[in-house]
Amino acid sequence: MNGPVSSPRFAVIIPARNAEAYLGETLDSLDAQTDRDFEVVVVDDGSTDATAAIAREHGDRDPRFGTIAGPGRGVSAARNLGLSHSTAPVVLFLDADDLLLPDSLARFRAALDASDAPAALGVVARIAEDGSPLPGNDNVALAGTDDHLTKLLQKNFVVNGGALAIRRETIEASGGYDTDLAYGEDWEFWCRLAERGDFALIPGAPVLSYRQRASGANYRARGSVLARNVPCLMKISANRSLRNRYGGELDRILRKRQIDIFWSGVRSEFQFGSRLRALVIAFGGILLYPDSIARPSLALRFIRSLGSK
Repeated sequence: MNGPVSSPRFAVIIPARNAEAYLGETLDSLDAQTDRDFEVVVVDDGSTDATAAIAREHGDRDPRFGTIAGPGRGVSAARNLGLSHSTAPVVLFLDADDLLLPDSLARFRAALDASDAPAALGVVARIAEDGSPLPGNDNVALAGTDDHLTKLLQKNFVVNGGALAIRRETIEASGGYDTDLAYGEDWEFWCRLAERGDFALIPGAPVLSYRQRASGANYRARGSVLARNVPCLMKISANRSLRNRYGGELDRILRKRQIDIFWSGVRSEFQFGSRLRALVIAFGGILLYPDSIARPSLALRFIRSLGSK
């Protein structure tokens, strides 16, 4: 890895595996930041394409961009490794196909400077594989003004790690990513962060363009949409500090999250798979989760988030 920038404010960790089609654009979005006080660690996690070469090319031009070889054990292990190779007090976990808006780091800085919150969250804009905009909901509005942990346990309003700038001390106190989880590992991690306090919210324009792809990790790792035993939910349910905090109410809260995961799976099937199969699964889901009908706001968010293939 190239030599680090002296005392940068932000560390941007980018796990990348066979990301040659998008990584250059992602790194360019960092190079375009108005706040230049950052270091970048690209973790090439066993790529067989030009991912590493693209990352090294940026590093040759700018020493703030470093590249290391990952363990090839998945995105969580890659993120943890990248974190250990960075030094900045604020950390952003950015996916290799997503884009930061030019003023994103500056807005993260302002939000954290004005607050003692463990992290700052901005708005996510969804984009298609070709970069065209997709409909979506305002994730920051879903967070509400307080009690972010309870809301996050019910609904993943963070959406994507590139929208969350986290204080390093909070990560160290909460523990890193759980490498045993292949799906929902980010949400489980964010719930542990939210135990430390509410996030600072950045309303208004998006900070992140989140690319929706049929070959994306979440779509590939999600398993059966109808699965009842979801590992990330089971991990949260077994979290002793959360169990002590919420008692039996935790099960009722996580029921809402399970319903949310189901309908997110239906949306992914509609967008990237078969629309007919999505409709069949949706009908089955009404039978499995009849309490979905009692949540019109969920249905409205689901309809708004549907985009074309």
